[in-house]
Amino acid sequence: MRKRLTVLTVGCKANFADSASVVREAVSAGFEVAAPGEPADVVIVNSCTVTHKADRDSRSLVRRARREHPRASIVLTGCYAHTSPGAKERLPEADHWIGDPSALAGLLREIGGGSQEERPPLSEFAADLLLGHRRTFLKIQDGCEFSCAYCIVPRARGRNRSVEEKEIVERAVAAERDGARELVLTGIHAGLYGADRGESGGLSRLVALLLKETSIARIRLSSIEPMEITDRLLDVIEENDRVCPHLHVPLQSGCDATLSRMRRPYDAAGYAGKVCAAASRIPSLQIGADVIAGFPGESAADFEETVRFLARVPVNYLHVFSYSARPGTESAGWPDDVPAREKKERVSRLLQLDGRKRKAFLRAQVGREMQVLAETAGRRGGELSGYSENYVPVAFPGECSGIGKIFTVRAICVGDGGLTGARIDPLRIQTEDPSSEGPPTE
Repeated sequence: MRKRLTVLTVGCKANFADSASVVREAVSAGFEVAAPGEPADVVIVNSCTVTHKADRDSRSLVRRARREHPRASIVLTGCYAHTSPGAKERLPEADHWIGDPSALAGLLREIGGGSQEERPPLSEFAADLLLGHRRTFLKIQDGCEFSCAYCIVPRARGRNRSVEEKEIVERAVAAERDGARELVLTGIHAGLYGADRGESGGLSRLVALLLKETSIARIRLSSIEPMEITDRLLDVIEENDRVCPHLHVPLQSGCDATLSRMRRPYDAAGYAGKVCAAASRIPSLQIGADVIAGFPGESAADFEETVRFLARVPVNYLHVFSYSARPGTESAGWPDDVPAREKKERVSRLLQLDGRKRKAFLRAQVGREMQVLAETAGRRGGELSGYSENYVPVAFPGECSGIGKIFTVRAICVGDGGLTGARIDPLRIQTEDPSSEGPPTE
């Protein structure tokens, strides 16, 4: 009888890609993959350590896994496991602590899935389906070359390492063949793709190659640093409908003095130039940004400079973080930390700005036709929801059979946290026959 395994993930898109790799390894080792909440013999917690909250969430998932699966083997892996081996004694609920992800495959073979049957490797899409995802996270690189004063990620992930183009193409083709309709190119520093091989423009060239070798799936970029938004990359996005007009561009601060202390390799004017150029070339483009509130030494005036900067640049949503000192980073020992209460107030201000920016962008989308990948069905039936090509959450009429397909939807109004839309019948568009009435078809 095959053992059942489930994977719980904390953190970024790169972690979700890693979790899909865990699923592929587990199936090869003979395990059956169980959905979260179902009984399991082995629970893998893929952890994150980018903030204190991520650490807490990782520990909390391990403890919850132990409560819900008292007889299971609980395995902690990922960035928190790698950077905090000294925390093992504080988390006895974890049976195995795997800091080196390459050791996980050996552990799974050792535990044994209970089946000796030879099974072909899963595609990324098949693995993501088992994790409950409809988008496929295609990891193109790992590691980071930056030395930001606050960041523990290079210690957890190492230096930049790009996956070979041939392997990425093979994985993309297999995912599309199995039904993937969106490929998310992800990594710790995806904009550096190919730089470790002495290449320049590697990311834009990879996207062009994937467009050539696949025919249906749309391609979305994950986080990319501002100086890596090149004219060639914008050309690729602008000229190809299958490349999603969506960029997430980390900012961290709009104050030059704070950016310098953070050891970020750009200034506010350079960032503004990049995102303004992108927004002016691609009208439907949505741009997101990460912002840290309360970095050591950030004065009230520095913070206000960031707020003013964000108010005037074409950034449409914010991921806001309260500064979290990470042991082993340069800024962890700095004495001029911002009081916790002040950090909380600054986070609140930024979240209010985020809300205003999101609503303004949503209102600007009303009336547009959008291509929406249906990912989930409404609880009451008759409704689907998913993300448009420019990463807007959209709810629209449809049945469960439509999950995993891309629909043309006209945005009707701003709803709760997204847009409400009306499906456009593909047959009616193709025939341009105004007399062709009747309900939309899947």
